[in-house]
Amino acid sequence: MRLKKLFLFALTLFPMLLFCQQEQRLRGKVISDSTAVPSVTVMNLVSEQVVQTNAQGEFAIMAKEDDLLVFSHLNYEYKRRLIDSDDIKKGAITVKLIYKPTELDEVVILRDINPEDLGLVPKGQKKYTVAERRLKQAGEFKPEMWVGMVAGLSIPVDPIINAITGRTKMLKKDVKTEKKERFLAKISGMYETGYFTDTLKIPADYVNGFLYYIVEDANFTSALETGKKPSIDLEITQLAQKYNELIALETKK
Repeated sequence: MRLKKLFLFALTLFPMLLFCQQEQRLRGKVISDSTAVPSVTVMNLVSEQVVQTNAQGEFAIMAKEDDLLVFSHLNYEYKRRLIDSDDIKKGAITVKLIYKPTELDEVVILRDINPEDLGLVPKGQKKYTVAERRLKQAGEFKPEMWVGMVAGLSIPVDPIINAITGRTKMLKKDVKTEKKERFLAKISGMYETGYFTDTLKIPADYVNGFLYYIVEDANFTSALETGKKPSIDLEITQLAQKYNELIALETKK
């Protein structure tokens, strides 16, 4: 009887959540030390919509409460912003980015010390990222859970509620986006902005778009994970040629 009441409550709650979480146009401005930051890529993690800030650091994107916005730029630290009810009421947000410190030309690491070496975790244990841990804690909904519910068995309720409300789907997107951010951070550490504009001949206004383009390519990300610079350089050069061709076609329209 308790599970039946919980199921009916979830069915009642679902349309209410859909009604309360309608997207609306959200305006924003990105600054750093009170100075506007142009060409910042803004991505809505939930809807996967992507926009860029203009010369005044301003942008507009469709969003709703609990959406997660990700801000990225080659010269600034990555920033995440969870949209709350106050943001929706105001219809505008201001985001501050932190400029990346100057990196050293070379750092020599004599030995890699990790938690396994220190005895803090068992050797060979899988390491989860923040997004992966959240998804694991939320639980994965499986069809056989419905069978268990009907049969009156004791089953975890969280995966069902998370599946109904869409939280599991959002967390899965969070894991994918976190992986892309990790790739973008790695690329940023390997190449300077001049490499993209001078060597690969990518127009300056299209560099951020190119970065998102290459992290969607399976061959490139596989090469990036191996850490072999020659393979990475080969893949990125080939993708740059294709990307410049796409830009040329777009400008002809």
